[in-house]
Amino acid sequence: MKKLILIIILSAILFQLYADIGDTLIVQTFTFNDIEKRRDFFEFPDDIRTWEKIYMYRTLKCDEQTKKDSFPCGEWDYSTFTLLYIPIGDTIEIYELENYITPYGMGIDLNADCGWTYIYDVTDYVPLLKGRVEVSSGSQSELLDMRFVFIEGIPPRDVISVKNLYTWGNYKYKEIAIDSVMQPFELILDPKASGFMLRARISGHGHHGPRNCCEWASKTHTYYANEDVLFRWNIWKNCGDNPIYPQGGTWQFDRAGWCPGTAVDTYNFELTNKVNPGDTIMFDYGIEMYSDNGEKNGMFRQCHQLFSYGKPNFNNNAEIYDIIAPSNKDAYSRINPICSNPEIVIRNSGKYPLKTLTIDYGLKTGGKHLYQWYGNLEFLGKENIILPNIDWQSNDSIFVVKISNPNGQPDEYPNNNIMTSTVIKLPVLPSRFFLHIEAQGFGRAAENAYTLSDDVGCILYLKDHFEDNEIFEKLIELPVGCYELKITDRKEDGMIRQWWYRNSQPELVGKNGKIEILDENKNLLKKLKYDFAESEIFRFRVE
Repeated sequence: MKKLILIIILSAILFQLYADIGDTLIVQTFTFNDIEKRRDFFEFPDDIRTWEKIYMYRTLKCDEQTKKDSFPCGEWDYSTFTLLYIPIGDTIEIYELENYITPYGMGIDLNADCGWTYIYDVTDYVPLLKGRVEVSSGSQSELLDMRFVFIEGIPPRDVISVKNLYTWGNYKYKEIAIDSVMQPFELILDPKASGFMLRARISGHGHHGPRNCCEWASKTHTYYANEDVLFRWNIWKNCGDNPIYPQGGTWQFDRAGWCPGTAVDTYNFELTNKVNPGDTIMFDYGIEMYSDNGEKNGMFRQCHQLFSYGKPNFNNNAEIYDIIAPSNKDAYSRINPICSNPEIVIRNSGKYPLKTLTIDYGLKTGGKHLYQWYGNLEFLGKENIILPNIDWQSNDSIFVVKISNPNGQPDEYPNNNIMTSTVIKLPVLPSRFFLHIEAQGFGRAAENAYTLSDDVGCILYLKDHFEDNEIFEKLIELPVGCYELKITDRKEDGMIRQWWYRNSQPELVGKNGKIEILDENKNLLKKLKYDFAESEIFRFRVE
């Protein structure tokens, strides 16, 4: 029954996303029944068909059957990977598709029987996902269901090859910095290719030096060509908006490229305009020099890849890349449900810069709304667009977006012009209720604030700080409409007690805060999470 539930949910998602485009082929790899198996051979399509998109769906589920430890979900934040083992001559080369850190498993359930689904765009790995392929993924800290969804069609450009620039794995900070590993080398670019992209996926680990490098230290990374800087970036990830919350550990605090319960950040750098096909360049990767304080013993997990492509397949081709709100995707669960402006992501999948676009959107059975977008997106550039609000008062649960007329021209590939998403219905509150907040001590109360605003962003109630141990209660009176209650924390550690001091400074642990919505008779209507890190958002309707 549990497996059937997952199949029904994923089938619904796939139908919504891909009902209007080419045929869909699903390659099932690991399932929830594979309690211990995390590596095996699987058959992928190997024929003349081309694929517009390849998505990898990884669903994790907590279960007593897991073998990692005594918890249904692993107690600690474990590093896991999805890897392909590709024979090259007499050796096997490892290619990383993704790097994922599991959440702290104490006290979480990952959507119970449904599990928590992560969706990855792995289209660029199409040369490797052919025929019989050995794949590994995950750990035994959670149950895993993983499938690849192949969408038949034409991609923005054909992928010719994927190449590892350095061997995938772990590298000590000192050795990278002094170039004893990951050294410069001659890189010959494919003369038959027309485009190139570099991809970096790096995560910092270890607790060395005063800043606990390299998990908790932000460092600058650089790609060089012939000793000139190609690209420079910083590895640091905001964990305060983690969609899996609360967790059992220090999930709130920012880290070097990752957070517990998220994928490691992937950085794509378009190389095409900086090189020529057939060039030979002295390629190098470097990192800022370490300080002489012990941090040199920290470690970075490294993946560096080069993708070679053919020419763009279209001149004018705009694409709906994603719908962030409304959505029932797990990745956007902090943002949804909504009762205000929809948010979408468009991509220019055509050769010519995208400067104008018509967007038609609304509920499937309701009135449609038109929005004219203006901008300047280069090939494969993306942009998040906040659309004007619509009337969400309907029983319709399907939101539809359709784009057309890129640059005032017919779209050369309309298959990617339509996308749908699921609208989650808002809870309903009475027109009069009490907001009850119990603040913390040790000066932390001053870090917290709240606002209550309507669907156009007008703030109706607010409090910009609290006093230590204050018990705040406010009668809220609202007309019919849609509203957002937002609790914030300036230090992004929420209103949870400082349990991490329990051994070193137990007198600073303190107490948990409390956020409740009560009816006029002081009965509990809604209890909000106090361990929210950056913010806790509750949207509701008054009818």
